[in-house]
Amino acid sequence: MSSTGKGKGKNRQTRFPVARIKRIMQKDEEVGKVAQATPVVISKALELFMQDLLGAASKICEDRGGRRVEGYHLKQAIDNTDMFDFLKEIVQGVHDPTNGGLITEEQLAEAKAAEGKKTRKRKQKTAAADEE
Repeated sequence: MSSTGKGKGKNRQTRFPVARIKRIMQKDEEVGKVAQATPVVISKALELFMQDLLGAASKICEDRGGRRVEGYHLKQAIDNTDMFDFLKEIVQGVHDPTNGGLITEEQLAEAKAAEGKKTRKRKQKTAAADEE
């Protein structure tokens, strides 16, 4: 039987380290022996969960015109998806500079650029005053 076929000889490819998952599971005193397939299944479940969460955050990022998924995109994805309600406590402290999507990423970038120009002008004025 080849390593790519189905069955006991199957080479299992996972995105998350199976040995680490097994070690984390065994740290719990209530968990006894862990079947060999259990950490593999948990790794696959974790992979699918991350795909769902990051897919939702990525869609929000694209809808807002962003190029990089930020923490506030994850927060918005969690707030907008009923399936992720259990994560709301974790992300409640994440600041959303776009005010929940009311401001686009482009408007936010323009505001930051304008703020940066004001700050540079102030620094130049104080530097000129210090030289005198």
